[in-house]
Amino acid sequence: MRQWQRVLARFFNKTWVELSIGVLILLSVGLTLAEFVFSTYEDGSPQQQLLPALQLANHLVSCVFIVELLLRFAAQPSPRRFFREYWIDILAVAPSLLPAFHAVRVMRVVRLLRILRLFGLVSRVHSNFPYIVRRGMVEYLTVCALWLMMVLVGTGAMLAFEGKAADHAGISVQDAFWFSVYSMFAGEPIPGAPQTVAGRIVSVFILFMGMTIFAMLTGTVSAFMVERLRTKGRSVDFDQLENHTIICGWNRKVEIIVAEHRAARPQGSMTMVVITEWDSEPPFVPPELQPYVCFLRGDFTRVSTLKQAGIDRAVTCIIVTDTSGGRSEQDADARSILAALTVEKLNPQVYTCAEIYNGDYATHLVMGGVNDYVVSSEYSAYLMAQSTMNRGMMGVINELMTNQRGNQFYRVSLPEKYQGRTYADLFHELKEKENAILVAIHRADGQVEVNPREGVVEPGDEIVVIAAQKLRLR
Repeated sequence: MRQWQRVLARFFNKTWVELSIGVLILLSVGLTLAEFVFSTYEDGSPQQQLLPALQLANHLVSCVFIVELLLRFAAQPSPRRFFREYWIDILAVAPSLLPAFHAVRVMRVVRLLRILRLFGLVSRVHSNFPYIVRRGMVEYLTVCALWLMMVLVGTGAMLAFEGKAADHAGISVQDAFWFSVYSMFAGEPIPGAPQTVAGRIVSVFILFMGMTIFAMLTGTVSAFMVERLRTKGRSVDFDQLENHTIICGWNRKVEIIVAEHRAARPQGSMTMVVITEWDSEPPFVPPELQPYVCFLRGDFTRVSTLKQAGIDRAVTCIIVTDTSGGRSEQDADARSILAALTVEKLNPQVYTCAEIYNGDYATHLVMGGVNDYVVSSEYSAYLMAQSTMNRGMMGVINELMTNQRGNQFYRVSLPEKYQGRTYADLFHELKEKENAILVAIHRADGQVEVNPREGVVEPGDEIVVIAAQKLRLR
């Protein structure tokens, strides 16, 4: 996605833009219904004289929608997805694009279907509502809006097909409205069947939608406490994600990883995509972490799944050993290595860290250009050995390894003024001015010198310190 496409996408995702489009949709539907109503009056009447003005206003609103659709098409990297999402809107503006379509009553009725788009707008902006409103009111409002839409569409269609008939008395606006309402509730044409074939087809459609809406209402009420409602507010458009973190696989370590990332950025935005093959969302214990994590069901070794998660726009990819489904540790390592190599091939700029059980396989990760790897079985053994040889050491390690309390390790870039300084000088200055302990120097060529006896800071070097917060050296 190019830069100007991102700017357009962010513009259309703004709440005020979505609400403005919703107002225009309601205005367009109102103008269309008014056009149907005024067309039923006798020629030469005051209502008929207002009809050209209504048609002009509706045409101007449709021109705004045409411009909007053209901009959305330009901002959408996938034309197929654009036509899949906005085909109803394209049909709705067809009468304005082709004057011949405007003369066809069916095409004018199609413009009323534009109100379906309001459901998508409500779905996208409902996260701005209070939580108690989001939990159930949106579903009920959707059902009510669908019912209202069908009443409006039925009224307009009956006016279009039954309003002016050559062989029988036309139907009034009031009769068309109550026909739609009664038919949806009663399940049969009330007070009687329409006279034209087109009107009868519309009545059958109204009856069918009445039963459908009743089933939807019943299902919404019965499913209010289902898991789907608990996670609906965290749905994410993966195509819009940028600078996010992808976690491939699932085990109990993922919860700790998410908690640590959140603790490191308590005030900043954070989005983490977890790719897992679970049929449902894995149990996340801390509720405060749930808004920052979205789950993508799929196989993280597949290229299509990684692309769907936005691997080309991610900054970090963490691959954990996933033994779900009865996989052995060897199978889990093979999948981790395959996923890591695939990620590096798809996006060499992403920082990749992979977890494996067997350290013998680490050479494959190094040869594939993977930035870091963790041998989980070895590190746990190291910690157990240190805790027995240096008693009480685990308290120190526990504090240093978490961002949620105390001091942590930080990698810090050095300004130009620190170049040429010795390790000892830099150690004392950081302790006195920043209350930080210098642990190691990370050389520009990738070499790491831990607690060196001597040495100077060179251009491109970074340091590793122990501090209570990240240093901002200037």
